[in-house]
Amino acid sequence: MQRRTYLKATSTALLGLATSQSAAAKTSENRRGDYRPGGPWPGNKHAYNLDALHTNAELTTELQTIDEQSDRITLTEIGRSAGRGAPLWEVTVGTGNTSIHLINQIHGDEPIGTEVSLNLIRKLALGDSPQIEMLRENLSFTIVPRVNPDGAMFEYDIDDDGTTEWIGRRTNTQAWQPTDSAYEPYYHYAVPDDAPAGYDMNRDFNIALDADAIAGQDAEWYRERYYDVNYDGYTLQNSGLMLTPEVRAVAESALRADPDYAITHHHQGRYIDPDSGTGNQPSKETIMSVMPAYGPAYRERSPFNDPAAPVERVVDPFIDAETSERSLQLNVCIERALAERGNSVFDSITRYGYYPLWGSYLDTVCPRTGAAGLLYEVSGQTDHRGQQGIGRMVQATTIGFMSTFEAIADGSIADVDAADYWDMPLAGESLDNPHGVEIPTR
Repeated sequence: MQRRTYLKATSTALLGLATSQSAAAKTSENRRGDYRPGGPWPGNKHAYNLDALHTNAELTTELQTIDEQSDRITLTEIGRSAGRGAPLWEVTVGTGNTSIHLINQIHGDEPIGTEVSLNLIRKLALGDSPQIEMLRENLSFTIVPRVNPDGAMFEYDIDDDGTTEWIGRRTNTQAWQPTDSAYEPYYHYAVPDDAPAGYDMNRDFNIALDADAIAGQDAEWYRERYYDVNYDGYTLQNSGLMLTPEVRAVAESALRADPDYAITHHHQGRYIDPDSGTGNQPSKETIMSVMPAYGPAYRERSPFNDPAAPVERVVDPFIDAETSERSLQLNVCIERALAERGNSVFDSITRYGYYPLWGSYLDTVCPRTGAAGLLYEVSGQTDHRGQQGIGRMVQATTIGFMSTFEAIADGSIADVDAADYWDMPLAGESLDNPHGVEIPTR
């Protein structure tokens, strides 16, 4: 067993943006994959439908075009990805006093938030409807459309035909070096096994956000591959090391924005709505799970509450009652908006059980900035859905985004009963992928 030790890297090395960057893959930006829709699940494990998604190059072109057409937005390159050297874009728009920080696709195979955010940016930049004007006047948005360009464009010869296919994957592309840290972090791995390794970047954040708390700490703070940070009297297990340039760029973006609300969009596996299937009605799949970040005021409501466990293992001890309530209200807004669609596939939202993940965006940005937090988990990866399923993910996310933003902008969120959040069921039984692919979440 490896003994405890501390990071070898100095804070300067951790903060430095120098990374080994390979050239962008030669074909994926100009090639679309072949796919014939086969129903709720793709017809086989080699079928991928990415035609509706923007490549990195297309995303850049679209954002630059919008920027040229409108003086309402500011488009800024805030960093480059570790593997491809692709730009990370930040868009700011709006003049309101309430600040929203929204990030998407930190996992490369979770792209729907990127597509919906691009549509939102286009409307905020070019639209003149009363609804859009209200959002611009009352809110200030800072949006990172795609955090993980490497994972978004990942290619692999999945069918052994000698040609790589554009499939996307969870991690970025970045080698670990012994000079980076004492041990290779648990969230650095290769998928597939013979592909270049990378980091799960929603494990790489640190509550310091500027990495000051990472270097030079006591030896006992690092347990094997897991980094435990002592912070303000609490032990934050499995904290991130901020080794990725993408995470450092997002952390700096969040600190600049100093948001009132922090929102991150993800995908999850596929689950049954446990409240469906009553009477003569068949069970239906949940369209989405949502999760707030909350503090000790709601510890007893946590599905993972262990009275004997330290508070920092159950809830976020740095989030106060008022901020926790605002987080819950965001989630209720989404549930109400989707329920208004009637007894349909959209009326199937569930809770994603919350516990602190100390290397994640929410559990570092929220306590550092005082932001209320919201995590989206739409059901199903794009490679596990037919075209109709992808369209539903886009629609559900659009409804979620707009319902929360409008409620914040017009002040009606103050009238939302936060306690209604606990009436939402936790996700039910998981649906097996016929291709046997396990989907990590959050």
